[in-house]
Amino acid sequence: MAVTFRRRIDNLMLRWQARLDSEWADRVLPVAFSLGLFFLLALMALAKARSLDSGSDLAAYTQGAFLLREGYEPTVTVTFNAHLLSQQASFIFYPIALLTKVLPAQPALLIVQSAALAFVVIPLWRIARRLANLRVGATVALVFVYAVYPTMHNLNLAGFHPETIALPALLGAFYFGLGRRWWLFGVCCAVVVLSRADLGLAVAGLGGLLIVEKSRRAGLATLFAGVGWTLVAGAIVQPQLGAESYAHVNAFATFGSSPLSVAWGMLTQPLTVLDRLTTEQNFNLVVVLLAPVLFLPVLAPRYLIPVLPLQILYMIADVPRDAVFGQQTVAATAFIFLATAFALARIGRMGVEKITVDRRVLGALLLASTVFFIQNAASSPYRRPWEWGGRDVVDQARLQVADQILPSSSVRASPSMLTILAERTKLYTLPPAEKPDPAAAADGVSTVVVDDREVGNWTAVERQVFRQGLESLGFTRVYDQQGIELFTRA
Repeated sequence: MAVTFRRRIDNLMLRWQARLDSEWADRVLPVAFSLGLFFLLALMALAKARSLDSGSDLAAYTQGAFLLREGYEPTVTVTFNAHLLSQQASFIFYPIALLTKVLPAQPALLIVQSAALAFVVIPLWRIARRLANLRVGATVALVFVYAVYPTMHNLNLAGFHPETIALPALLGAFYFGLGRRWWLFGVCCAVVVLSRADLGLAVAGLGGLLIVEKSRRAGLATLFAGVGWTLVAGAIVQPQLGAESYAHVNAFATFGSSPLSVAWGMLTQPLTVLDRLTTEQNFNLVVVLLAPVLFLPVLAPRYLIPVLPLQILYMIADVPRDAVFGQQTVAATAFIFLATAFALARIGRMGVEKITVDRRVLGALLLASTVFFIQNAASSPYRRPWEWGGRDVVDQARLQVADQILPSSSVRASPSMLTILAERTKLYTLPPAEKPDPAAAADGVSTVVVDDREVGNWTAVERQVFRQGLESLGFTRVYDQQGIELFTRA
């Protein structure tokens, strides 16, 4: 009886696999999965933004979109106080900013980002099915792993970063490159480098991979174009728009004060480079990137090695932790899933037409991805995402303050207020400080907004000194509720 029942189940599964291993499934399923993932990602991103908990990056790009929409030069004052393109040369942001003419700025930016992250499913499915030659079961498992991949969710919920547009483009470039569809390959590579200048090194890595895959001519062209764009953007474009030097030279200050001296410093200080590479933070990053896919990419090193030069530069750089585990994982994520698809093909066995992967391996892969999603993802159940979107009394106080500030006012505000006040020409961050400095807070602005939770470990006396200092500079406190204070100067 049990044997008969099991045989029926096996026959049913075989029939369904036969139906799913077909052209219609390859057309319909990736689109369906992509739309479903987009709905979930967009919902979470919008809910988190409504909770006024999206950070300064979203505020900076919101201000950039506002300035472009209104015809101003996009000099972003929220964070780096320089031209928008001076940091990453993200030209792709210009067409994205056009959406804010018909849609509210922050929802438009977040929806575009969620759509890009969800769209990855389509090229990933094509790679798994047509290049890695996997059966539909292994492909669905790979798509599920991506859908719960922690760094992808962290990108989705870390404000807005235009380099996320490069994630589907990188996978698309590989798919079209191996298919010798060079026009589409070129378009995808252009999208990648226009999303962020240093991703030209990831495109160069794709070129190296094409050389290995016996497309030598196209591979060499891609390699030189990728490296060339990164050098031109870093040495010419960004300095012209920024502070007359490479925008990120401070991140490598240990090795030098200019791009050439940094490169020479790395060559002459290998032990320092090794010490920076082997920090605990970088070890944790490697685990976060590879553990959810069971370290399978190391079984297909050909598809992982091309991204290592860029990722090593990221790991050496002295940048905030949010960047290390956020936007700097875009290229690595693309190559990791590319390598995972081919690693599954390597450990599987060839069937009649497609490669079958052992169910136990797929089960372990699904379990690992789920465990690390729960542990590390910004939308983990432990973060209680179903409660996002609500506003407490403090949020209401922030909104009331924002309503009292004229759109033309120049403002310096605590980080919690930045996303609400971003659509103006002059908005500066009031950073936490050890000691109150009313003169610095009042410099060049007509309005100061202080969130008592973010001013540092000030005593009650120091808070009073700060208030009196602002008042002596001509400011008047016009709002003080729920720890939010508003000072204006006539």
